[in-house]
Amino acid sequence: MSATQVAAGTYRRRIGVIAGLGPLAGANFYMRLVTATPAGSDQEHPDVVLLSDPAVPSRLDHLQGSGPSPVPHLQAMARRLEAADCELLVLTSVTTHAYFTEIASAVTVPVINGLTATAQALRSAGIVRPALGVTTPARSLGILDAALREAGMEPCYPDPETQDEIQSLVEAVKGGRPLPWLARDLDAALHREWTRGTDAVLVGCTDISPLVPYLRDEVHDVAAILAEAALAEARR
Repeated sequence: MSATQVAAGTYRRRIGVIAGLGPLAGANFYMRLVTATPAGSDQEHPDVVLLSDPAVPSRLDHLQGSGPSPVPHLQAMARRLEAADCELLVLTSVTTHAYFTEIASAVTVPVINGLTATAQALRSAGIVRPALGVTTPARSLGILDAALREAGMEPCYPDPETQDEIQSLVEAVKGGRPLPWLARDLDAALHREWTRGTDAVLVGCTDISPLVPYLRDEVHDVAAILAEAALAEARR
C-alpha cells in the first residue's frame, strides 16, 4: 500500500459532523476532511454524515449576552447524528466549543474535543507562542486558552481594533462577501504588531478558514486540524 493510499475499511467509525455553524464553515470542513484523506478511490474515504442546520440560534449573539441559547438545538443535532448510526461526532466551530460539555452529554458516542486537538497539533509543531485569530467571544471567554496553556503554550491575541476587524470578517464571510477580497483584509490583520514575537498564526475560527488559501503566508488552520483529528479517531 502506498503512502498516499489507505485500504478500504480503514475508517472504522462513521463520522457525524455538526455543521451549519455557519454553513460555509461546515462545507469547508468537509472539503478539508476529503482532501486530508489519503485515499486512492472513492471507497477508501470515511463514511460521513454532515448535518447543516441553519436554524441553530447564533452562538455569537448568545455568548455576547443577547439571543436564545443554542444548546437545545445543538443537543438535538447531536442526537440526530447518533440516531443516524454515527459513532463519532465532530463540532465544526471553535466558538461553539463553549457548549462542548452540554453537547457531549446529550449522546453516548464520543465527541472530538477540538480544543484539545488544536493544542496537540500546535504542540507537535513545536509552537510556543501562537497568535490567535478567533471570534470576539472565543477571545473574551478564552475558549482555547486552557488547552493551549496545559500544552505549554502562551496564546497571543490582537489589539482591540484588530480584533474588531477579525470579527467583522467572520460576519462578512457569513454574509457571503467575496472570499479573495476578505482575505486581503485578514492578511493585513495578521501582519501587524500583535503577531510579532509569536512563532505561528492560528486561524482559529472555521468561518474564516475559507480565507486561508488566499493568504500570503502559511498559517495553521483550525479546520484542517479538526479534519485530521476526525480522521485519526475514525481509524481507531
